[in-house]
Amino acid sequence: MARRKKVRQKRDQEKKEILQPLVVRIWHWIHALAIVLLVLTGIQLRFPDLISWFGTFKTAVDVHNIFGFIVLFDYVLWFGFYLITGELFKQYAPTPEDFTIGIPTQSTYYFARIFFGDPPPFEPTPKAKFNSLQKTTYFGIMFVLVPLQVVTGVLLWDLERFRPLIAALGGVRVLDAFHIILAYIFTSFLIVHIYLSTLGHTFFSHFKAMIVGYEEKETGHTQTSA
Repeated sequence: MARRKKVRQKRDQEKKEILQPLVVRIWHWIHALAIVLLVLTGIQLRFPDLISWFGTFKTAVDVHNIFGFIVLFDYVLWFGFYLITGELFKQYAPTPEDFTIGIPTQSTYYFARIFFGDPPPFEPTPKAKFNSLQKTTYFGIMFVLVPLQVVTGVLLWDLERFRPLIAALGGVRVLDAFHIILAYIFTSFLIVHIYLSTLGHTFFSHFKAMIVGYEEKETGHTQTSA
């Protein structure tokens, strides 16, 4: 009986292996909320004559700026946490094998094999949470696109203070166009991200994992999507 109990406890521990620490989960949902509100306010700012979700244009600008700075501070927390724990590049930096083997394999799974009921080719662990496609995408998002979006957003936030730098970068029109293009990319990524989050062994399993920190291995295969 004692041996069976130990085996059962070991299985339960395996089923509840923490992939996302509490601090990461808190960061993720704050970041997600901020990005959604930035997208929605940004749409109103882009089409003020058609949309008034947040009331006046000025209110939309204020809300947009507030959540823009929340993303900035949230990004600093994310970067600092992974840097201090030594996991920043281990989790997010793609390797040559990711490009030559991982990405083709994962892409084939998403675009074909998943529709035939094949198991996912990657199973996440605390030391390797992302498949090759996720890792490469998140690297581009978090190390390139988010910093660029934050910098352009801060410059547009105070045109007078940053006027010389804005002029050196091509002027307000160029900067604003670049900021909007990045916003379109983030919106597209958000839609794809939500869709891929539904591809667990149940529709909500990946969402649950980002709330409780683990995803039960009911089918013997799991993926993490954030």
